[in-house]
Amino acid sequence: MNIAVIGAGCGGQAIAGYLAAKGNEVNLYNRSIDRIRLLLKKKEIELKGEIQTKGKLNLVTTNISKAVRGTELIMVVTTANGHYDIASALAPHLQDGQIIVLNPGRTFGSLEFMNTLLEKGLDADVTIAEANTLIYATRIIKPGLSDVKGIKNSVSVSVIPNHRTSYVVSILNENYPQFYGTKSFLSTSLGNIGAVFHPTITLLNREKIIRKETFDFYRDGATREVVDYMKQVDNERRTLARKFGVNVQSIREWLCERYSLPDSNLFDALHNNPFYAGLAAPTTFDMRYLTEDIPTGLVPFSELGKSVRIDTNCIDDLISKASMELKVDFRSQGRNLKRLGLDASTIFEDLRRVSELETLTEYKAAVGASVGGD
Repeated sequence: MNIAVIGAGCGGQAIAGYLAAKGNEVNLYNRSIDRIRLLLKKKEIELKGEIQTKGKLNLVTTNISKAVRGTELIMVVTTANGHYDIASALAPHLQDGQIIVLNPGRTFGSLEFMNTLLEKGLDADVTIAEANTLIYATRIIKPGLSDVKGIKNSVSVSVIPNHRTSYVVSILNENYPQFYGTKSFLSTSLGNIGAVFHPTITLLNREKIIRKETFDFYRDGATREVVDYMKQVDNERRTLARKFGVNVQSIREWLCERYSLPDSNLFDALHNNPFYAGLAAPTTFDMRYLTEDIPTGLVPFSELGKSVRIDTNCIDDLISKASMELKVDFRSQGRNLKRLGLDASTIFEDLRRVSELETLTEYKAAVGASVGGD
């Protein structure tokens, strides 16, 4: 298969290296040259840890047009707060039949991506999918060498247009049998557990991070008090999901299933997960646990809650804390209803229309030419 991997961070390099090792022709794109400078000549990625292999890349580039030209599958492996910029850059270069997979989409990634492509004048008939989570727990040792610490047993995928789900999953399963389809993007989006884990542990360990203490993010940061608060955040997310007709796993259920852990309480599951051992806590608030998970996770949760009058007090508290720490208005900059092309008064109808559309251009015709954006 001809595949483009967009983003040369931890996940992008691991996915690109693995797909290339499986015999696919893989193009790796990164917006800045610094991260891929060494790969421009070497064009090889080695994986160690849970996967031990090497993959030779076809192309390494900062030119997104060259990266996606002639490819069948486009794996977007960037932080979700970069999806708007990636979609804007991709829109003029996409071709009929291409499949775009957001790894992961976080909350409503595929919806924002679709709106942005259409806003930027997309003409091609493409398919957009969002994965619920990144398949790997991985870190870059150096450019071209990735340490895969863990592999998820299963990863749910939703697709827009929804009727193409089985086809997209069949394509993904050629290399990743772990991917399976869900009924709609509501399942993957409201199943976003990273938005529960990351901001809660980060913000409730504020003093340690300010002092730049060294500690394990999950094993030391997830104290019993922090875990109790995390459960409250998760209860708000699951209440919201039920209101929209979606049954999502609790964070405890998700954790035990994805990592094949013994059934236990949330505190023990976090502390006994071998894949989380040694993952260092951040020493700054200006990192993806807040800059990604707040605007692309907690903000859309809160926005949905307000639209249907469901209290999200704990979620709102975390958004406020993060906004104050980073002096950023995450509500205006994040995935609010306006950016997602949704209206509080017609929220159920808006979401139903997206889940039932036949093509992206059909959606554009239904809602008008101006969709998405700021």
